[in-house]
Amino acid sequence: MSNASLPATIPAVSARGIGKSFHGKRVLDGISLEIEKGQTVCIIGPSGSGKSTFLRCLNRLEIPDEGLSVIDGEPIGYGRRGDHLVELSARGLARQRAHIGMVFQSFNLFPHLTARQNIVEAPRAILGLGREESDARAAELMQRVGLADKLDAYPETLSGGQQQRVAIARALAMQPKVMLFDEPTSALDPEMVDEVLTVIRGLASDGMTMIVVTHEMGFAREVADRVVFMDGGSVVEDGPPREVFTAPRHERTRNFLEKVITKERAAL
Repeated sequence: MSNASLPATIPAVSARGIGKSFHGKRVLDGISLEIEKGQTVCIIGPSGSGKSTFLRCLNRLEIPDEGLSVIDGEPIGYGRRGDHLVELSARGLARQRAHIGMVFQSFNLFPHLTARQNIVEAPRAILGLGREESDARAAELMQRVGLADKLDAYPETLSGGQQQRVAIARALAMQPKVMLFDEPTSALDPEMVDEVLTVIRGLASDGMTMIVVTHEMGFAREVADRVVFMDGGSVVEDGPPREVFTAPRHERTRNFLEKVITKERAAL
C-alpha cells in the first residue's frame, strides 16, 4: 500500500477559526489550532489574552460567535445530517462533553459529597456504570492521584491541592479523549502547586492528550510538547518549548517572558 492511500491521522483537537466577543469587545480573534493525539500543549500569555475563553469554547461551555471545535473528528455542539451540521440538544452536547475532561481553577467539587461520590456520579449517570465498577474506578483513580486514603473524605477536610487532585480524578473517571486544564494551580498555596503538577506530569508520561492553560513557566518548559503564546485574543507564537522560551520569534513573546522571568527572580 502506498503512503498516498493511507488514511490521514485525525487530530485529537482541531480549532477552526474560533472567534468570541463579550459586550462588543473581541476576546478571541479567529483562532485555528491543531493538536495531535498524545500531545501536551501548554498555553501561556498575559491575563486577559483569551486563554481561558478559548479553552471554554473548545468544549462549548462558551458558545463561539464563529468557528468550530472538533474533538477526535467530532464537531462539538453539532451532529451530522447528511452533508450538513445541525445543532445538538443539551443532552446530545452533554454526551459529547463526556469525552472532554475539564479541570478548573476552582475545584468545583460538590461539598456535600465525599471524594468517592464526586468521582462516581457522572460515570453512573452518563455512562451507565454500575456501583461496583464505578467504585472500583474511583478507588483506582484516587490511588493514581496519591489520595487512596482520602476516598471517603469530604472536600472541606482536604487541602486545596488535595481537592484539585480529586477534581482531576473526577475528570479522568469519564475516560476522556482530551483533558483541558484551566490554570489548575492558580488557586493553590505555593507549597501545594507541585503535588498537582506531579499528577499532570504523570498523565503526560502516560500519553494523555492535554491542553494546559498555565502561568507555571518551568512546568511548561519541562512537560509540554508545544507551547502556545496568546496575546490579544490571537495565537502569537506556537512551537517546541526550547524554541519558544530560548529563541522566541516575536517581540510580544520576548517582552512577556522577560517580565515573567524578572518577576520570578524577584520572588526568590
